Amino acid sequence: MTISTEAAKPLPFSSAVGSLIEATDAIRNFRAIALLALTFIGAVLVGGVLTMLAGGMSSALLAFLGALMAFLVMFYGSNAVGILLMRDAQGQPGMSLVDAVLVSLYTSHRLIAVVFLEFLIVLAAMIAIAIILFVCKIPVLGPVLYAVVFPLSAIVLGVLVFALFYVMLPLAGPAAWSGASVFQIIARLNQIVRTKLVSVILLEVLLFLITAFVALLIFGVLGTGVSLTTGMSAGILSLGEMNMYALAAGLGRGGSGSGYIVAAGLGGGLLMAAAAVVPGLIFTKGVCIIYLDATRNVDFSASEASLNDGLATVKKKAEEARERARALAEQASAPAAPAAAAAPAAAPVDSLQCPSCKAPVASDDVFCGECAHKLK
Repeated sequence: MTISTEAAKPLPFSSAVGSLIEATDAIRNFRAIALLALTFIGAVLVGGVLTMLAGGMSSALLAFLGALMAFLVMFYGSNAVGILLMRDAQGQPGMSLVDAVLVSLYTSHRLIAVVFLEFLIVLAAMIAIAIILFVCKIPVLGPVLYAVVFPLSAIVLGVLVFALFYVMLPLAGPAAWSGASVFQIIARLNQIVRTKLVSVILLEVLLFLITAFVALLIFGVLGTGVSLTTGMSAGILSLGEMNMYALAAGLGRGGSGSGYIVAAGLGGGLLMAAAAVVPGLIFTKGVCIIYLDATRNVDFSASEASLNDGLATVKKKAEEARERARALAEQASAPAAPAAAAAPAAAPVDSLQCPSCKAPVASDDVFCGECAHKLK
C-alpha cells in the first residue's frame, strides 16, 4: 500500500483549504466510526477493569499493566482508523475492520520508531547548541560569538519545535498509513519541512480550528442535553439528599439511588466517548488530506537517496570502528609470545688432566703440578 505520486499540478493553497473542509465527510465513513468507537470503549474497559483490580489488590504493577494495555488498544485501534481514512482520502477501495486492524498490528510500530528518531534529532540539535553556548563563555571573544550564536540558536530551535509539533508528529501517521517505511517517512517529512513548512503549518492551524469548532458544537449540544436530563432526573437520582462527597462516590443516603448514579455515570461516559469520535475522525482525515496535498507531485527519490547514503556512511563507519575494536580486543587478549629461548650455554671446554695422576692441568703446563709428570 503505497502513496500515489502521479504527475499532477499541486493544488493551490485555496484549493487545499477547500479540500481540508471536506475532512468533515469523515463522519460518513461508518466503518471508521465503528472502529474508533470500539477502540475507545475497548481502551476504557481494559484500563478500567485492570485499574479496579489493581485498586482491590493494591498492586501498582497491575495498575501499570492496565494503563499500558489501554494505551496499546488506543494506539493500534487509532492507527487502524487512520488506515481506513487514508484509503478513503486516496480514493482507494475500503477494507474490512479486521483487515485494517491486522495492517495496523503489522505497521504501526513504525510510528514509534519515527517518533523516537525525531526526538533524537531534536536532542542532538539541542546538545550541539548547548556545546556552542558553552564555548561562548571564553573571555574576550565570548560576547562577540554569543551575539551571533544567540539569534541563530533561537531560529534553529524555533523551527525545530514548529517542525516537530506541526509537521513531524501530525504527518508521521499519514505517512505510515500510506505504506512508507521508517526511513521513507523520515525522508519525506524532512522534504516537507524544507519545502512546504509554512503552508503545512497554516493548514494544520485551520484543521485545529475546524476540529475545535465541531467539538465545541457537539459537546455544547450534549452538555445542554445532559444538564436538562440531569435536572429532570433529580427525583430519580435523589440529588437533593446527597452531599458532594456522596455524589462523587455514587452513593446516596443509606444507598438510595446509588444504582442510578452508577448508571448515569456509565451512560454519560459512553456518551462523551461517542461524542469524541466525530472530532477524532475529522482530525484524522484532515491530516491525511494535508499529507496528500504536501506530497502531491513531489519527487522524494533525491531525499531518500541522500538519507540512504548518509545511513550507509554511518553504517560503514560503525563497521570500521567495530572491526578496529575487535582487532584491539583480540590483540589485548592474545597470550604473550614466549620469551626467546635462552641461548644454549657454551659447551664447557674439555678440561685437561695429567695422564698419570688425573689432576687438572693447563694447556701451557709443561709438568704436572701434583706428580711432576712431564706433559710436553
